[in-house]
Amino acid sequence: MKYAPHTYAKALVEALTASGGSKEKDDALSKNFLALVRKNGDEGRLKKILEEASRFARGKSGVRKITIVSARELTGAQEAEMARFIKAGDVVERRIEPELIAGVKIVINDELQFDGSLKNKLNKVLQW
Repeated sequence: MKYAPHTYAKALVEALTASGGSKEKDDALSKNFLALVRKNGDEGRLKKILEEASRFARGKSGVRKITIVSARELTGAQEAEMARFIKAGDVVERRIEPELIAGVKIVINDELQFDGSLKNKLNKVLQW
């Protein structure tokens, strides 16, 4: 590993931002970036680099990533409740994780978290 993933990510986002949104420039920049990562032997960390780049880009543009995790599909009323705090332009990811048992977990920008799942509540009770 020659550079940390966040270093690659920050450089990629800065370069793409500076390119002015030209498709040709962005394509060439992406190919050169991938070649650099391969040359440095960091290709195995490409997923982490791209996740970090996505996070940096969202931060620059003010867009939030909201992950809604539930034990089963949300009902229409639950979806409407979630829509109350989702802003236009937010990137929303929905996941089903049956091990939550019931309830919902909401994560914003991979940092802030509300865990209203039954699994979390049971774990808290068991820790007493």
